[in-house]
Amino acid sequence: MKAYKTEIYPTKQQKQLIHQTFGNTRFVYNDFIRINLENIENKRPILSGMDYSKQINHDPNTPEWLKTVSSKALKHAIMTANTTIWNYAKGKIKDVKFRKKTKHNSFYLIGTIKVERHRIFVPTLKWLRLKEYGYIPKNIKSVTISMKNGRYYISCLSHEMKDERIATSDVGIGIDFGLKDQFITKDQTFPSINKSAKVRKLEKKLRQKQRSLSRRYEQNMTDKVYYKSGKRKGQLKSFKWKRPLRDCKNIQKQQLLVNKIHERLARIRTDYNQKCLQSLLEQKPRFISIEDLNVKGLMKNKHLSKAIGKAQWYRSRLFLQNQCEKLGIELRLIPRFYPSSKLCSACGCENNQLKLKDRYWTCENCYSHHDRDINAAINIENCQDYTVLTTV
Repeated sequence: MKAYKTEIYPTKQQKQLIHQTFGNTRFVYNDFIRINLENIENKRPILSGMDYSKQINHDPNTPEWLKTVSSKALKHAIMTANTTIWNYAKGKIKDVKFRKKTKHNSFYLIGTIKVERHRIFVPTLKWLRLKEYGYIPKNIKSVTISMKNGRYYISCLSHEMKDERIATSDVGIGIDFGLKDQFITKDQTFPSINKSAKVRKLEKKLRQKQRSLSRRYEQNMTDKVYYKSGKRKGQLKSFKWKRPLRDCKNIQKQQLLVNKIHERLARIRTDYNQKCLQSLLEQKPRFISIEDLNVKGLMKNKHLSKAIGKAQWYRSRLFLQNQCEKLGIELRLIPRFYPSSKLCSACGCENNQLKLKDRYWTCENCYSHHDRDINAAINIENCQDYTVLTTV
């Protein structure tokens, strides 16, 4: 199976129906979870998803607005909640969370789905205009419609089985992930997009919008209490809202502006990283070697966490793994504690005195002068202790 996701342009009436479906699926999900949490607390049997679905279909007290959207979307939300509550009852998950309006805006549809060059037909919503022409194939089995930061998307699931493997060359590539430079190989260096004028301009705009948002939150706070001693001295301890945040429309508008800039920055970085990796994949290497980076641990470093978050190392690794799986290229994962930067790629001597600030160093054994990142990329490529992540 393969998924295709693209943006859609619904009409005003379709937007209204989409938002109503978001709300209705969220309502049945939360209502089902609430009922069963009460059943578990009172030691009563769990109400199954099928029984709950029959209950809302035949109960005369069921609100009419619940029947105005696709029944398939409601049924899928109920069965998702059913899986969640049973996982909680069996101890597979520690806690059950209710869906929130600000985070969970999506629903699933099956039925008659037709695809044309510039539009797609889905149940209830009828024809939806697509942003990308000719991207989605004809044989679509199901769709998921979602919204994020005021933009609408459709994810289509196809059951096509297509062999896209390629004939590879005899050479491999070792990739070192960095901060100053995004990707480094022994022959190529891709600079970080975060240093570009475009990203810096957007980050400056983001800081301005965030300051404005922070002031609006401050104006809505009352009864503030601050820490008087300890490490948090002077920081805000507790407060009360003058008005509920759901009634503060200007805060919501400003929050949407901040979210849109965050999303735009993430898209720019992701697009750049994927294009860099794609250019390496076009060389048709026999294998690609990367390091097993402890991103979660590195994010605890307060001096580097912001830069590491912007670098999107883990997302780049997932993209590389998916592409290698599709093209039939062997992806090798080098052990986490392999000293790729400290080993001399010429003689193999290890420099234990190397520090993070040292960008260049000279081997004391063979006197070879190394660029830290290029040397690491060569050692990653030549490393024979690895785990294969993809099937060829």
